[in-house]
Amino acid sequence: MKLTVVMPTYNRSDLLGRALKALLDQTVPADDYEIVVVDDGSTDHTPEVAAESVEAGGGRIRYFRQDNSGPAAARNLGTREAKGEIILFTGDDCIATRTLVAEHLRVHEEEGDLGVLGHIAWHPELEITPFMAFLEEGVQFGFKHIRNPDDIGPWCFYTANCSVRKHRIEEAGWFDEDFKYAAYEDIELAYRMEKRGLRIVYRPQALTYHHHQTTLKQYLGRQRLAGRSAVLFAQKHPEMKEGLGIHHGALASTAVQFYEAVTAYGYALGVREALRELPPDWDGEIAPLIEDEELAAAGDAWQKELFLAFRGEELSNAVELSRLRRRLREMQEEWDRVTSRRLYRWTEGLARGVWGVLRALGLSREAKG
Repeated sequence: MKLTVVMPTYNRSDLLGRALKALLDQTVPADDYEIVVVDDGSTDHTPEVAAESVEAGGGRIRYFRQDNSGPAAARNLGTREAKGEIILFTGDDCIATRTLVAEHLRVHEEEGDLGVLGHIAWHPELEITPFMAFLEEGVQFGFKHIRNPDDIGPWCFYTANCSVRKHRIEEAGWFDEDFKYAAYEDIELAYRMEKRGLRIVYRPQALTYHHHQTTLKQYLGRQRLAGRSAVLFAQKHPEMKEGLGIHHGALASTAVQFYEAVTAYGYALGVREALRELPPDWDGEIAPLIEDEELAAAGDAWQKELFLAFRGEELSNAVELSRLRRRLREMQEEWDRVTSRRLYRWTEGLARGVWGVLRALGLSREAKG
């Protein structure tokens, strides 16, 4: 057995069967790989869907179930049960291309003992919203930030589509099961494997499709969990605090920046709406910017999604923006007060320190005649 696909799953019975069907329909010989599914305590129809897939797989799929413990624990169980030398991680919301397994095997056979990141794209069936297009720019998956595909480091070791030899996971100490959410548990393991000499490469020919319609509200929830996981990561590896953005996330000014962005965007929507009502020859420089129908539609979609995300219902834009502006002013005033007090204390302490040095040098505050 050359390779084991390890797939944790939790309450995605609607997608699981399709994801497994795609993994069964690969171009490599059936004897070269297997699929291990680990059910992380699902409460939907996952066991029934998995049973149907196991039967359809003719022995190529094995199913395990555990109490809900998080994806790190599920991947550890799947990896321990794996018969393959190479472990390919993927998700229950990922639809593999027919050559996914073949490409991962090819890279390992031709390039040696390393980690392999494949590419993850939105599934062609999905309607790509403006927010999903924004995520694709490197927010959720940082492919566009990769500068050297032959040595990408641990930050892009996404378990939606990555592979590594089993012994590397064992030697690094497995996934850390303190991570209970699907956030940073994969990158933290990659960091430990890299410190033990693993090089990770990016090979986009190994392609899978992310079949997950994502809204702003859903992603904000995910980001909150990611923030919690980032603090846990920093506790375990203090040297990684800067890369994790812990300091930035802890600042009160980060909230102010959010409100500034929201209010500025509301203003921009109004400007574009008004400009579209003017004659096209009103300003030759601005006209091309407001004639793009897709841009206008994107603005409307962002506006609706933003307010739905934070209130659960569509509100009057004018009322909501007024409230946000008022809150922004309050936060800025508080920030200014705090900053002023800190600045005063800092300058007072600095002055005392300087005079202490001057006194030590035999000088005084009195002018010499």
